Amino acid sequence: MEYWEFNKGEWTEAYVFLRLLGDGRLYGASADLMKDEQTYIDIINIIRDEPDKCLIFERFLKDEIAYVQSFNSDEKLKIVTAPELSEKAAYLYETIKNITAGDRRLKIPEIQSYLEELNIDSPKANLSKAAKEKYGAKTDIIITTEDSFDHIRTVGGFSIKSHLGSSPTLFNSSSTSGFVYRVVGCNEEEMHQLNYKKDFQKIIKSIRENYSLEYVGCRNEIFEQNLRMIDWRMDEILSNAMLMQIGYKDGWKSNSIESMCEALAKENPLGARNPQFFYESKIKCLLFASFAGMTATTEWNGRKKLSGGYIDVDRKGEMLYYRAISDDIFENYLFKHTYIDRPDGGRNKDLAFAIAKARIEEQRELTNAEKNTIIYVNGKEGKKKSKKEDFGYVYQEGDNFYIVVNFKIRFK
Repeated sequence: MEYWEFNKGEWTEAYVFLRLLGDGRLYGASADLMKDEQTYIDIINIIRDEPDKCLIFERFLKDEIAYVQSFNSDEKLKIVTAPELSEKAAYLYETIKNITAGDRRLKIPEIQSYLEELNIDSPKANLSKAAKEKYGAKTDIIITTEDSFDHIRTVGGFSIKSHLGSSPTLFNSSSTSGFVYRVVGCNEEEMHQLNYKKDFQKIIKSIRENYSLEYVGCRNEIFEQNLRMIDWRMDEILSNAMLMQIGYKDGWKSNSIESMCEALAKENPLGARNPQFFYESKIKCLLFASFAGMTATTEWNGRKKLSGGYIDVDRKGEMLYYRAISDDIFENYLFKHTYIDRPDGGRNKDLAFAIAKARIEEQRELTNAEKNTIIYVNGKEGKKKSKKEDFGYVYQEGDNFYIVVNFKIRFK
């Protein structure tokens, strides 16, 4: 038997699948992530619409016992009891919870065997292109539900965010996201002096004391256009916010989105007439767009396609949901429960430091062999090490010197 290896977030998707089918009900949440006993959805079925098959897991009652019947299109595959599914979900939760922090890829043979018996090939659903188009690009699970208020049945795609591992991300950074600033007054030797400091905050502190930063633009044209789909000057808003977040400008007291908007309103970089409302409104639009599928790497058409909602899994394994509609409750939840995080620099930052270190400590150039140990996985050629989010060092283009500030948005 070849064992699956998946991270905590991917295994959590299997936990949600088992738990929903087992429990049969999911409660709604307030803007403060509190359980609302009056708002819930009952689970009618879960659909795994994948490129090579479409599995349907349907709940039904018989003799006061809940069962789940699985189909592959119209072919009946298996019937299991709902309590059995809940038991497997509880086992999976305890396993995920007790895994040590260093174990990034997990093998859980008992759950793998159980899922394979249900004709499932992975804890994470591999949704077909048609399913993503229909239910939303960030859909993790497709559920037919019955609403507690009007008892209407709907089929919707839900995104899953898990707190069982690292804090989940709302907006993922990449080597194409981020903002470019020119380091005014810098020369080549001073570039190496800055990169030799290695620590990003020390580099920014030195730039603040000895140079100045001039905003150039987004690093990637796709990222810029996607931001402008939200607002034509969104990149200006965020580029100013980043200067406060990294400490180049004063005003931002913490990494929370709320604090960021307070700092923006105080500085008012766009000269808005009502800054206390303007920046909060714009950032909420950014958060919702990020949740709805806007990224830095793929051209976005501005559609906020979300047919279901968002399922939050807390550290105790409890689950609550939000309907994915652009209303105050959900946007306020995103606003209150997200923060700006700084990502990893990647191999180019490591290379910039190594070049600077050789120049300053030994007055020499880094050899090609030394560069290759930083660039390539095997230290010679072939597969390159990850660029990750590729930021946090000063680089030269022509006669000018630049630095990229990158970011990601996480859930608290």
